[in-house]
Amino acid sequence: MSSFNSLFHAAAIEQSLARNTVQTYLWHLRRFFESTRLPASQWDGQHVRQWLIEMANARYSPVTRKQALCALKFAFDHVLKRDLGTLDLPPMPKVRQTLRTIPSRDELVNIFKHLRGQARLMAALMYGSGLRVGECCKLRVQDIDLAALTVRIWDGKGDKCRLTVLPMLLVHALKRHIEQRAALHERDLQQGNGFVELPGRLAQKYKNAPRELRWQFLFPSFMVRDGYRWHATDESIAKQLRHAVKACGIVKRITPHTLRHGFATHAMQSGADPRTIQDLLGHENLETTMIYLHGDAARGFSPLDVPPPARILAFPNMRKIA
Repeated sequence: MSSFNSLFHAAAIEQSLARNTVQTYLWHLRRFFESTRLPASQWDGQHVRQWLIEMANARYSPVTRKQALCALKFAFDHVLKRDLGTLDLPPMPKVRQTLRTIPSRDELVNIFKHLRGQARLMAALMYGSGLRVGECCKLRVQDIDLAALTVRIWDGKGDKCRLTVLPMLLVHALKRHIEQRAALHERDLQQGNGFVELPGRLAQKYKNAPRELRWQFLFPSFMVRDGYRWHATDESIAKQLRHAVKACGIVKRITPHTLRHGFATHAMQSGADPRTIQDLLGHENLETTMIYLHGDAARGFSPLDVPPPARILAFPNMRKIA
């Protein structure tokens, strides 16, 4: 199983799987291995079919069973390099769509007030630009275009790139943050550090790039390891967001991904077109976007940039996030 794990992690990196996806797939594959007690080289479609039927008989949810099937398909396609074949499975019941609870604009203002420093800016950017938490954590300094009011996402979900809106309301805060980031990078360089991990083979092609400011993570970790300063983690922002929500006395379940849903819903309520929201969120089809739209309909600008006087009514004291 150890050699399989190594091959799996290599395939996961090559296919740009998210860390949570890697952990979920490995959990299912370990359980499959414990059930079959066979080396991966001997796995076949019949073993997979039997395992999924056993999961159904054990009353695992449709979501869990679909995750298990996706994990096994990934293993066969990208690790074992073999065709899984036709499984001839009984039809799975439809996965029930759960409607997320979206915080109101006033609740968001209150939450942002209880966040501090980098976490506040990250939360505001996730909401104002519709970013996934992983996308926000991995932003580079050069991905922010303050003049064009855009945020560039590299290697988003599904290994896709896109442009999304940068709220004018965050320009001043981001400009100040980039200045502070530059000062931190300069201190790192003076201490013999200042390296950053680059995607693909860019570090081989551009020898000086790993120490250039433009390639540094916009939202850095506070720790330096082996000369490298990494980015803030999704766990850290999620933890701070939970504390802020609790401090506000809000009983709704609000996660970093809820902010992305809030971007879509509030943009829709402000008059944005669903197709525009689809592009900004980076969805392949409109059906996925419609899951995000809770409530009325949307026009194509960030919900942080509601035109006056609506901005004053919708975002009291919002300037304090900067």
